[in-house]
Amino acid sequence: MFYAFGRLVYRFRWLVLAFWVIVLGVALPFAPRVTEPLRVGGFADPALESSKAAAMLATDLGYSTSDVIVTYSSNDPALVATNPRFIAETQTSLAGLSALHVQTTIVSHVENPRQISRDGRTAFEVVRLGTDTEAAAKLMPEITAAIRPPPDLTMRIGGGPAFYADVEQVSQRDLARAEAVAFPIAVVALLIVFGSVLAAGLPVLVGGAGVVVILAVIYALGTLMELSIFTVNLATLLGLGLGHEYSLFHSSRFRVELAHGYDVPEAVARTLATAGQAVVYSGLTVLIGLCALLTFHINLLVSIGIGGVVVVIVSVLAATTLLPVLLSIVGTHIDALSVRKVVTFLRGGKAHQQGDGLWGRVAHLVMRHPIAVFVPTLALLLLLGTPFLHITFSSPDASIVPPSVQSRQVYDILNTEFNASETTPILVVVKTGPGTTAFDAANLAYLYDFVRNVQADPRVARVDSIVSADPRLTLPQYQVYYRNIADLQDPYLTQFARQYARGDTTLISIISKFPSNAAASRALVAKVRNSAIGNGMTFQVTGATAGVTDVVNGLYHSFPIALLFIVLTTYIVLLLLFRSVILPLKAIVMNALSIIASYGMLVFVFQDGHFGRLLNFKALHFIEPTLPIIMFCTLFGLSMDYEVFLLSRIKEAYDATGDNAHSVATGIERSARIITSAALIVVLVASSFVTADIVLVKALGLGVAVAVAVDATVVRALLVPATMRLLGDWNWYAPHWLLRFLPRHALALEGAVDDHLTTGRVHDPEKEPVIPR
Repeated sequence: MFYAFGRLVYRFRWLVLAFWVIVLGVALPFAPRVTEPLRVGGFADPALESSKAAAMLATDLGYSTSDVIVTYSSNDPALVATNPRFIAETQTSLAGLSALHVQTTIVSHVENPRQISRDGRTAFEVVRLGTDTEAAAKLMPEITAAIRPPPDLTMRIGGGPAFYADVEQVSQRDLARAEAVAFPIAVVALLIVFGSVLAAGLPVLVGGAGVVVILAVIYALGTLMELSIFTVNLATLLGLGLGHEYSLFHSSRFRVELAHGYDVPEAVARTLATAGQAVVYSGLTVLIGLCALLTFHINLLVSIGIGGVVVVIVSVLAATTLLPVLLSIVGTHIDALSVRKVVTFLRGGKAHQQGDGLWGRVAHLVMRHPIAVFVPTLALLLLLGTPFLHITFSSPDASIVPPSVQSRQVYDILNTEFNASETTPILVVVKTGPGTTAFDAANLAYLYDFVRNVQADPRVARVDSIVSADPRLTLPQYQVYYRNIADLQDPYLTQFARQYARGDTTLISIISKFPSNAAASRALVAKVRNSAIGNGMTFQVTGATAGVTDVVNGLYHSFPIALLFIVLTTYIVLLLLFRSVILPLKAIVMNALSIIASYGMLVFVFQDGHFGRLLNFKALHFIEPTLPIIMFCTLFGLSMDYEVFLLSRIKEAYDATGDNAHSVATGIERSARIITSAALIVVLVASSFVTADIVLVKALGLGVAVAVAVDATVVRALLVPATMRLLGDWNWYAPHWLLRFLPRHALALEGAVDDHLTTGRVHDPEKEPVIPR
């Protein structure tokens, strides 16, 4: 089928080329605008308790989730926040906000003294916007222009909307930088592999064209559905990596076919019959992992899953249609503009020889001492993964953007000069019984007891509510004050009543003594949720701590289902490919080991803060909860790529000789150059994203690079030959009854293709008589 398709592509090469030119012409105007319809959020599940409570706060109490925080600092010891000149300058600075077309409410440090720092020289003002955070982020240029810097104070603008706007800007900058780094590196790597400018240029051209189309498709999808802005980063990383890798497979095979004396049409057809089929199976394994992301309810994961599906489809289509067309046109001139002398110099003065014997010698050495190699190598990979055992999850905040960004500076000021928990309270949203309000005397009594019990917890710094507004007041006094809200004379209590209660809804705000991601704060949330108020009142808990707890519990409750889907589907695909019940299982375990090592690196570097100066970041002290899931679903298919290619070459040799040890060494040696080259390109492309300023993108880039590097080196050179030797002929075992249901020739290997194309017959791997196709 693939051979016939190759013939068809060659026959209609100009028509296919015209199709791609039209597609690129349509895509080019939209690719640079890919981030316009995308959203920065998407880290929560609307079905979770914390999400429902947050929505209730917004609808019932008008609680704003889009607060802009403006900090003002004085370098003059005499100019403190309570100084009339300080107050006048902050008020003048914010006066222009009244002209905006969006509703704004300003909570000044004059109204709330807790908005003044410990040394008294810094204060922050809260600007509450009458819109959601995503919409507010789009308004940030207008908001920033409306806020005037005061003459004697240092002003910085932060908060949720500013953070979202900064993430969008920094993401675009990161993407441009990664592309600028990745393309030249990929070109140099391909030049070393091919030794020819033209041969190296074709994968770069096809990979670049694929990325343009991918970004345009994501732009189109973003106008139809909510997609996360982080989709672009992963799509570009995968698009460049897979595009170059798949093109490398085809270009290498095409050059081999020409070297065997075939003419261009035949070489193109044979290339698609071998490398083309391998690329389709490779795309299928990557697709399986990415499709698992679609089973989650977090918009970020669904977005990346959708983006990943687009990447795989476009990359496979480009590699199996556009590249063969270009190969057909270039033909025998593919080695034009040779740079072999330079490449030979870079290789240390040694010209490349087909079938690098080094890998074969390593395989033979490992198989002579399989246990001595297997045990310490397995121990090493597990040891690399041990930091993952103390992983701490938390939601992404302004600490993921660089310190040069104002929203990060405001975040740091709030954490160092104020009580950080003041900006991340635990919010309890209470609903009273039918026909009652929060101000009814009976409800006030139950709320009063509930709040007092919470205040008695040693982890609680303060509780703000309608029954704890003034610690000097008793329950009977609150009941008297709130008997008729309309006649309430006390301005302080009036403000509290309006802010914390409306109708049958009231808010209890709990300030923890510990950071929001601390174990003590999480335990406090659990205790509150296990409590009861009474009198028919119900409540839900939200806030940063509750949100992270819910997201982590929800994600890792669903993750085993996604993991099972990936493992079972991959096992079935590999079972069909290799006609063995053991090899697929071993491939899955090998893959898991490389991912475990990358997980350990993730925690060791980004949570614990090692190599921070080298990689230009400050320790997060947490891991964003979706990151390990994204890495697993992406890496499982990406690493399986090399495993499939390697095992296919080993199986080819085993079918021909029946000698397990010889087949392993031969397969490793024959696949050495192509796997090393492909893995090198993916590692280099992924490493280019380590230059990102957003720590999440940096972590993803490094995680992919480490996992692929480990898989293509340690796993391929040491674990695969050791385990293949230990298992012996059991590697190829499958029950006879199962073999009857499996296709005999699932994968067109080199020898089988040669037999079919020359005689119309196929060599049967089970040593059965040669049968017609």
